[in-house]
Amino acid sequence: MTPSEPPRLEGPQSAGGPLGQEQAGPSQLGAGPLGPEPSPRRTAGAVPYMLTVLALAVVLGALFLMVYELLAQHPEPAPALIWRAYGALLVGMAALGLQALLVGLRLVRPLREKTAEAVCLRAALANVSHHDPLTGVLNRVAFDHSIVLALEGLKRYGAGFSGILADVDGFRAVNDAYGYETGDQVLHELAHLLKTHIRQADSLYRWRSGRFLILAQGIDAGQAARMAEILREVVSGHAFTGGVRLGLSLGVSAARAEDAQESFVGRLKTGLALAKEGGGNAVAQA
Repeated sequence: MTPSEPPRLEGPQSAGGPLGQEQAGPSQLGAGPLGPEPSPRRTAGAVPYMLTVLALAVVLGALFLMVYELLAQHPEPAPALIWRAYGALLVGMAALGLQALLVGLRLVRPLREKTAEAVCLRAALANVSHHDPLTGVLNRVAFDHSIVLALEGLKRYGAGFSGILADVDGFRAVNDAYGYETGDQVLHELAHLLKTHIRQADSLYRWRSGRFLILAQGIDAGQAARMAEILREVVSGHAFTGGVRLGLSLGVSAARAEDAQESFVGRLKTGLALAKEGGGNAVAQA
């Protein structure tokens, strides 16, 4: 596979946030000023549990008395008394098993269910906080996390990567001419178009407004420039919602071992400024 022909993805690289889904409120999560109120089911489950505890205590107490009587009053154990002791022991073990079953049903299983709910909720919150609600691609929060890991990988293991900062030329004019609703639809289409023309290993982030940033793994600045040129041609030849046509300026730079996030992004911005100097719809390296 050559960098000039990045494979198309079958679908988006990353799922968007759960848009349109109703978020759970405090009443749904069982939260309140004093915590969740005990449900009738949970309260009813405590009754048989306490009964088994009481029954177990009675049976084991009776067993202790029988064994004490056997040892204290009968130098030679009577067979009938031994069978009574064995019977009490079996009843005690059965009560203990029933108690363990109730503990599993009433305490352990609900705890596992609540833990699973908490894990799912945490994952959903992480997904929402790391994705742009309009386009569904990753956002600046996700980039701040990813770039730290990428730079660390470059410094420790030499895992090189490059960045592409893309900006729609004159996007404000699109909003003014077609309205903000059409502008939002155009941005959504643009994000999808970019995602389907970058490699699976690459990541797409919405930077702000009509600006997007791509982290391209394992390629140098020259290869990233060729990828950026393909993206520019794809976007320029695409008819968006309402017949809108867009020009795309792209700044390209390879990451360096001594880079911090600010210096890496700064070079991308410099490349983007160079691409716009000649009127835009161009690619420039920095």
